[in-house]
Amino acid sequence: MRLRPPLRSPRLIVGALVVCTMSIGALLAGGDPFRPSDATLIGPSRGHAFGTDELGRDILIRTLHGAGTALEIAIPPALAAAAIGALVGLVGGYFGGLLDEFLLKVIELLLVVPRFLLALVVAALFGGHLWVIVVVLAATFWPHTARLVRAEVISLRERPFVEAAESVGATDLRILFRHLLPLALPVVAVNASFQAGQAVLVESGLAFLGLGDPDRVSWGAMLSAAQSYLGVAWWTSVFPGVALALLVLAVNLIGDGLADAWNIRAVRARPG
Repeated sequence: MRLRPPLRSPRLIVGALVVCTMSIGALLAGGDPFRPSDATLIGPSRGHAFGTDELGRDILIRTLHGAGTALEIAIPPALAAAAIGALVGLVGGYFGGLLDEFLLKVIELLLVVPRFLLALVVAALFGGHLWVIVVVLAATFWPHTARLVRAEVISLRERPFVEAAESVGATDLRILFRHLLPLALPVVAVNASFQAGQAVLVESGLAFLGLGDPDRVSWGAMLSAAQSYLGVAWWTSVFPGVALALLVLAVNLIGDGLADAWNIRAVRARPG
């Protein structure tokens, strides 16, 4: 299963460009995003390209710092879920039997838990720090990955190449990680890209409700604060809102592009 030439996957290219641009902007973002000034609610101008908010804080600087927060919350839970889900799916799908039944029941149990509601409760109890949200998202993301990998492994374990590996004395670990895992990785990668977009939305939603990390700039918190100024300062909501929509769209485009390139269907994670 090989990736088609990049030029034949425009959605992948566009999504990757947007994510790379935001990553560079977040890395190069300067200034203090929390520093107030007397220039309150100034519209987009030469001195403030995105204008200022009700406290005189530069919205461009805050939007760039918000991009860093969004990327930090998008990548770790998706990677953790990919690792845990791939391992559980490999073991359950390959060995089957009672072990597979037990793992499948655990997966089904976790899949019915409303992700955002769980994140809301945990953030209210322990604070909306990024590491708390990462743990909750990783714990609720991996079951979907495991179910996808399990289904893929079940379809692969009866193939002739697995029987050939067993006939020459290959151990179960070698078959799992040398022969089956590489074939399941495309499904894991595509699913992880969709989960990254979900992670950004969950974090923004929590911040919008006032349960985000108070020490980090979040697009959700910016949108929440902008509600009172929609009629007089449109820029306070438009720029963080567009940035949020662009990032979520970009990671989904990456997932769609990878799915097309690898000819993968029905991978999208269920909404939480």
